[in-house]
Amino acid sequence: MLAGASLVAVSGAAQAQGQAASPSDPATALQDASDDSTGEIIVTAQRRSERLRDVPIAITVVDGASIRETGANQLADITQRAPSLNFTATPGVPNFAIRGVGTNSFDYGIESAVGIAVDDVNITLPRFVPLNSLADVERVEVLRGPQGLLFGKNTTAGLISITTARPELGKLGSSGRVQVGERDQVQSQAVVNLPLGQNAALRVVGGYQYQRPVTELVGPGRLDPVRRWFGTAKLLWEPTDRLSLYAIADYQKNSGIEAYSTIRKFGGNDPTPIPAVLRPLAPANFVRVQNAARGVVASPTNNRTAIGSNDVVRDERSFGAQFIASYDAGAVAITSVTAYRDLTARANNDVDQTPIPFFDTNIANSQSNQFSQELRFNNNDRGFVDYTAGLYYFRQHIEAQILQAGTFGVFPASTPVRLSPVNGQSNFDYDTKSYAAFAQLTFNLTPELRLIAGGRYTRDEIDSTTTVTRVAGVCNLVTFLLSGGRNCVGTLAAPITAARGVAGFSGRAGIEYAIGTANLYATYTRGYKGPAISSAAGVAFAVDPEKVDAYEVGVKADLLDRRLSLNIAGFINDFRDFQAQVFDPALNGGLGSFRTGNASTLKTRGVEAEATVRPARGFSLTGGVTYLDTEYGDYNVACYFGQTAAQGCSLPGPSFNAAGSPLVGASKWTTSLAASVDQPVGDALRLFANADWRYRSSFYYAINDPNTIQPGFSVVNATVGIGDVDGRARVSVFVRNLFDQRYAAAIFPGNFSAGQYVQSLPDNAFRRIGAAFEWRF
Repeated sequence: MLAGASLVAVSGAAQAQGQAASPSDPATALQDASDDSTGEIIVTAQRRSERLRDVPIAITVVDGASIRETGANQLADITQRAPSLNFTATPGVPNFAIRGVGTNSFDYGIESAVGIAVDDVNITLPRFVPLNSLADVERVEVLRGPQGLLFGKNTTAGLISITTARPELGKLGSSGRVQVGERDQVQSQAVVNLPLGQNAALRVVGGYQYQRPVTELVGPGRLDPVRRWFGTAKLLWEPTDRLSLYAIADYQKNSGIEAYSTIRKFGGNDPTPIPAVLRPLAPANFVRVQNAARGVVASPTNNRTAIGSNDVVRDERSFGAQFIASYDAGAVAITSVTAYRDLTARANNDVDQTPIPFFDTNIANSQSNQFSQELRFNNNDRGFVDYTAGLYYFRQHIEAQILQAGTFGVFPASTPVRLSPVNGQSNFDYDTKSYAAFAQLTFNLTPELRLIAGGRYTRDEIDSTTTVTRVAGVCNLVTFLLSGGRNCVGTLAAPITAARGVAGFSGRAGIEYAIGTANLYATYTRGYKGPAISSAAGVAFAVDPEKVDAYEVGVKADLLDRRLSLNIAGFINDFRDFQAQVFDPALNGGLGSFRTGNASTLKTRGVEAEATVRPARGFSLTGGVTYLDTEYGDYNVACYFGQTAAQGCSLPGPSFNAAGSPLVGASKWTTSLAASVDQPVGDALRLFANADWRYRSSFYYAINDPNTIQPGFSVVNATVGIGDVDGRARVSVFVRNLFDQRYAAAIFPGNFSAGQYVQSLPDNAFRRIGAAFEWRF
């Protein structure tokens, strides 16, 4: 049993979240993470506190403090401890995927199949991954499979639920961490807990991060270093034993970029569809020539980019506030969660991969906000029926502006006039309202046997308007060329307006049976992801809701007096109307174009296993494995470079039917292993060390395109340190990506050279050695 445990999966910090731990104290949590305490693991995956073993959901629990100890600095780093979770840093569209399924669309109104909730609130703002720092995070629960029944919106693939530390009543204290590392990394965070009388407390968190981009820029522009500021204030007041009032306000400001795209493979001599006679300043093969002149050698490990006629810009500012009121009414606990968040984002990407202004203006600005109100009811004491029920209201408003322009080789760089594929700036105004009622019941038929039944009714209402406005100094490319330079801007398209309202149902049914310290379960879940509106080529398109029928069987067991914990799950997910980029041959006068639409079906199936082994006090071994098989149904996508008719490239576009192809970004095998040691050294000191390893087998970044295969790779992190026996001060050294393993976070075709491929090598694809100091008092 112990030998087999090293082959199966587990959360890297599940053992840290026992009841005996003090999860709101990072230093204590770090110490407890390596303790062999037999305290139970407590999660809130079903909107109530329960033992992990009793929850009939496949869950990976990642302790925020233990992840910080490895030198991690953002939410995406939890993938190192969660085999079924992946993160794709697609430029401008960061994307989480669970069991291979995520949402990768440039449409602002398309929400992700993987939900993110912070302290009970779903965050759906476009192109935004909240909580860049892991400061003051108590735990992260990765819930696999549809979770929209209890967690609000659009979680057909799974949910990342983040719980931060609450203020502690009657305790004055502070904790923090300062970390420095290669590439000028500085990461600092501090927490202060202030008691306000006997029944109130204030907790203040602040921090700053800085690091240089990992990409080497050899062009004339600038890649700004990453700078992140964040601050949070949390106020907890418990005026009576029955009433709890909890308010949170946070602010984040991010700028700069960790990494930028580089050329993986040079293409041929055809840089653009514009005839050569019309682009005298962009001759054939100009991408290769411009890069070679600056020493760029295309390869899977190339980390040099020659962009730079315009500076790359990535800026975000986010503010959030929420108020949670909980009342114990005896038999019923009533919880109200009111939340607001806004986001202002500004970006510009130079996408021509050259230092000339061929196509260097790709401005994407957005202003978005969301408001949600949830009223939830739970029974307090366990009886024949346990229930969670509630009402939910959500509203989101998005305004976005996109401007794309360049010289396209028609003008010299010094010319102030720029050419655009459209008549100027595209403007999007998108408003969503959602109303829902939900309930989940657990029937405790016997102490061992339980039945589950639940449902959620949701109605979504959407209003969308798209307009194009003139911009001074910007001409329409087609109008300008066809008129021989006599006309600048053609007729502006009329505003594209659309509205729709759709109702949907999601549900859940299951059975649980307890045998000693083991729990067996089987569940069926109907997942639902709301509708959307996509605008393309002057037409608004209705995107139908995404649905999934998910079947899961599993067992969770604590054995050998909890020296061994096992979690095993098998699943089958059948998606219908999967929301994705599709090819529409009727657009652009029959030439066709791509837009967001619905693929017919998507099937995923697999097995996950998790385990924790605690062979001795102060030592733990955790590991994991996920096997995944995926397959698209009928789904027309663009042909890849070099694809022949014999390989299916025979549909308009040209495009091909991807039926039977594996899902983009989905590895067949993902495994992880982590070890932790914490031992006393004499009477005053403790030595601690941990290491983790994660392996992903090969996968595609574009459907069936052999040029976008990311070969299998492994990443190893390690930490060793020493501190006083009370955990008041600790110093450590760490290494991330010990073996300097290069891998791509994205691979995609280049824009202006047939057969060219571009990649993004993330910061974590480069080794970083550093040191940290932590305190607690």
